[in-house]
Amino acid sequence: MSGAARFSGLFVALALLALWTQAQPFASLSSHGVLDDPTQSSLLRRNLTLLILALFLALVWRRGRLDQLRRAMGWLVPLLFAWFAFCALLGASPGLALNRLALAGITLAIAFCLPLVFERLGDFVLVLGLAASLAVALCFLGGLFVPDLAIHSLRDAVEQGLAGDWRGMFRHKNDLAPMSVHFILVGLLLRQMGWRFWGLALMAGALALLLLSGGKTSALLLVPALIGAMALLRLGDRAGAALVLLLVGGLALVTLGGVAFPPLTALVAHLPDPSFTGRSDIWRLGLEAAAARPITGYGYAVFWDTGVTYAVAGSGDTAAQVSHAHNGFVENALAAGLPGLVLVLAFTLIAPLGHIAAIRPRCADPKARAFLQFLVANWLFVLMSASLESVLFNRGDSIWFTGLLALACLRYWSRAELAP
Repeated sequence: MSGAARFSGLFVALALLALWTQAQPFASLSSHGVLDDPTQSSLLRRNLTLLILALFLALVWRRGRLDQLRRAMGWLVPLLFAWFAFCALLGASPGLALNRLALAGITLAIAFCLPLVFERLGDFVLVLGLAASLAVALCFLGGLFVPDLAIHSLRDAVEQGLAGDWRGMFRHKNDLAPMSVHFILVGLLLRQMGWRFWGLALMAGALALLLLSGGKTSALLLVPALIGAMALLRLGDRAGAALVLLLVGGLALVTLGGVAFPPLTALVAHLPDPSFTGRSDIWRLGLEAAAARPITGYGYAVFWDTGVTYAVAGSGDTAAQVSHAHNGFVENALAAGLPGLVLVLAFTLIAPLGHIAAIRPRCADPKARAFLQFLVANWLFVLMSASLESVLFNRGDSIWFTGLLALACLRYWSRAELAP
């Protein structure tokens, strides 16, 4: 790397750490401040995210790639945001919904800027590996030296039942667990790109964090995402699309199906709890609310924490006390109705299938195939996680950002604007 490239790489690595932790590393959960009004945004987080976007745009401009960024947005992204903004204006809290939608737009823009900063695939993977390694090291250091800020405990103001589960530098175990999967995939990519021992060490550390976090969802989905990615690179276009629909749709059917479709209830009842922690009541409430406003929903990311929930839920319904739907598909239907959900699926599921089909014939080089496998595995993991967590199109969520980065790379590569 040249001097300028090293500076850019260091900035990207630090920006990734800030974005992964949402600018709140090692947040204290013992203070009752965590119970403050959830509708109030963090000034530091907002300003830091805007600064990161401005610096990324400057780097993209310096490399003469702003036009590539504009073309990557296409027509689908503006249409998606326009519909969600329209639904926000019709919702109960338009100002809050639009503010949160703006953060989602900034996060997307950063993800689409990031690949354009690098000239070579090796530099991109090197910086990604550096950021992942720093994150894993910080999580272990936090657990060893500041356990109250890195491990859930009985002193936490909320969710004392999670005591003993690691959260590392993240706010919750449900952030550390999926990010550990991402770090495992980064380690595998490093190993396949030639950094064998570095990759194995990162994989081992990330796997240990995954186990320490106690994240069942992420542990369950790691292997299907990886095997699915490996299979997708070897199957034809139609068979590959069928495999993705089986993985993503099958999991959605097992989880939501038992709630939404009575004929499936008896079948699902014979399976181990597919919600892991009794999410069925939450999904039932979310589906009922979405059915009440199927076209425009309630506004982006405002249903659960603005009092709207209690207008739909019955008296004494504990499901109304949660902060999100624990399902990305339900969450987006609540935010912008069925049209909004369709647009999100078009952006996150349908379009990437076309990108992968366009890229696959050009992947003769082993390193290029390893990078494609990495992108597809991350993409599949996010899509499957959406059946159990609200990660899909979720503002600045860390695992959603990793999915966005994969979507951006696939889009540029399919248009021959990113050439590993």
